[in-house]
Amino acid sequence: MTSWLPSLTYRVWLVWRRNLDVFTKTIFVNFLPALIEPILYLAAFGFGLGALFGAGGHIPGLGNTTYIQYIGPGLISIGVMYGSFYECTYASFVRMYYQKTFDAIIATPISVEEVIAGEMLWGATRAAINGTIVLAVVAAFGLVSSWWALLVPVVAFFGGLLFCCVRHVFHVIGIGH
Repeated sequence: MTSWLPSLTYRVWLVWRRNLDVFTKTIFVNFLPALIEPILYLAAFGFGLGALFGAGGHIPGLGNTTYIQYIGPGLISIGVMYGSFYECTYASFVRMYYQKTFDAIIATPISVEEVIAGEMLWGATRAAINGTIVLAVVAAFGLVSSWWALLVPVVAFFGGLLFCCVRHVFHVIGIGH
């Protein structure tokens, strides 16, 4: 009786490492959007839209919470979601279809299942990187008040893995072709 679970080996980490190497070679292109985007959101929504709440920008019904404090965690969540989902949709498609990277990888002893698992781990890693960058921006604006924020990279990794899995499950069952 065969198992429906694929047999994965250490080669999954080779796929992950290949993506990490490309990421480090193009660090400026990859790092800048994750840094600039939350700054623009905080400026536009936090300070701009937050001014509509009156003196201090406090949200009625949420006590002493200002609007910019309210959207800070949401920006981290968006960074996690975008980082992983983009990596496992558009970027994977480009590597598969245009660059033929997956063809080159599976010409080696690495299996298709290991390529997919490596891509999913890389997507989760990108989510952790993006979440950490956005956390740093939010902290620079003085919006982090708890030491629990140090767990953001870990939570972001697993949250990113969730988004990667959802994308690949949708592809397997035929949604989103």
